[in-house]
Amino acid sequence: MKQQQPLPRLRFSQLFWLSFGLLGAQMSLGLENSQLGRLFQTFGASPQMLAFLFLIPPITGMITQPILGQFSDATWLPKLGRRIPYLVGGTIIADLTLILLPNAGDWGLPISLVLGIGAVLVLLYIVAANACVAPFKILIGDMVSSEQKGQVTSLQSIMVNGGSILAAITPWFLSVLGVSNVARPGAAPLTMKLVFYLAATVLTICSILTVRNVREYTPAELELYQGPPAQTKPSYWQLIKQAPSIFWTIALVQGLCFVAFALLWTYGAGTIAANVYHTTNPASAAYQQGGNLFGVLSGVYALAASVLAVGLGRVPRRYQVHALGGSLAVGAVGFVGIGILHSSLGMVLAFILIGVGWAGIIIYPLAFVMDAIPSQNAGVYQGLFNAQVCVPQIVASLLSVLILPLIGNSLPTLMLIGSLFWIAGTLAVGLVKLK
Repeated sequence: MKQQQPLPRLRFSQLFWLSFGLLGAQMSLGLENSQLGRLFQTFGASPQMLAFLFLIPPITGMITQPILGQFSDATWLPKLGRRIPYLVGGTIIADLTLILLPNAGDWGLPISLVLGIGAVLVLLYIVAANACVAPFKILIGDMVSSEQKGQVTSLQSIMVNGGSILAAITPWFLSVLGVSNVARPGAAPLTMKLVFYLAATVLTICSILTVRNVREYTPAELELYQGPPAQTKPSYWQLIKQAPSIFWTIALVQGLCFVAFALLWTYGAGTIAANVYHTTNPASAAYQQGGNLFGVLSGVYALAASVLAVGLGRVPRRYQVHALGGSLAVGAVGFVGIGILHSSLGMVLAFILIGVGWAGIIIYPLAFVMDAIPSQNAGVYQGLFNAQVCVPQIVASLLSVLILPLIGNSLPTLMLIGSLFWIAGTLAVGLVKLK
């Protein structure tokens, strides 16, 4: 029996290709954050209906991620590996849904049927997008040593934010070029359709390049680096009971912060339209301008996070919890600003501050958890980790249904309520302890 060896140090090019595909995967998934709420409101969804529609992504992600992780833990295709086959399948399905979804309002159907078809397409799209994102996260545990995890998570965060920026600003950029930003009531404008088509194209290119350049370790190599696989696979419940304490403290931090983020992603376009353009009518040109501005602002916070990620990835491990808390504290100030500011410049400043918080939340929690769990169950734990993001989104959707009637459907007020959750998440960082 060969002695178990540590994971080898990877070249920068290897770390790059373990990250690059997230540019396309996150551009497709990033449409959920920056464009999906605007799209469904354009189709005719009310704020309360929007809350129910936004239950689909987190519930779907929470169910599919652990299943994808468990299946990929047991998969091996000689020419593709363990994780990459799911990227290939996810890309094909995601491309189809990205092409169909923005056109649902053009088929001459009643609003209720359009929203129903859109909901089904979103479900398929979220399953496929998760299948595209998950391999890159799990491959960190499969192939990257503890010493290089900070570097690769920093690279991945840059790609994630790059994809989010492309998804967010493309409609605005197209409108600047003269592409129509308005359409008949119930139909998506051409700027929105083109960003979905572009996302499908970028996803396909990135997936092809990933397949060509990433070589996963064979089962024999994995056994050498990680030890022999367990004879019996633990159940989800056993893995949950065996999860290290940092899994739960990070769950609290992320859970509170992602309630705020979920409200922002769902109602951000409407909030910007109300605060800056003083309209709540989705069929108006001013509302669509607000939607474009929200896209640009989403790009602003993603860009700010990308710039900061380089520095956060280099913070010594003993200071990383402090860096997480500090970045979230800065983000809390920005989140309050969304609810009270009424100028484009003020919103830009607020979203830059949110980007600081976003950088911390996408770099440190995953690295903390993946470094503390056994690599043999990395796929399942990555799926369970994803539930820390999905559950608060479900909570946010249900809360908004209850709260909106009490505050007169005021979306800016809802953002201020979301900021309270963010502040609580920032305070919860004090419970996080690294070993």
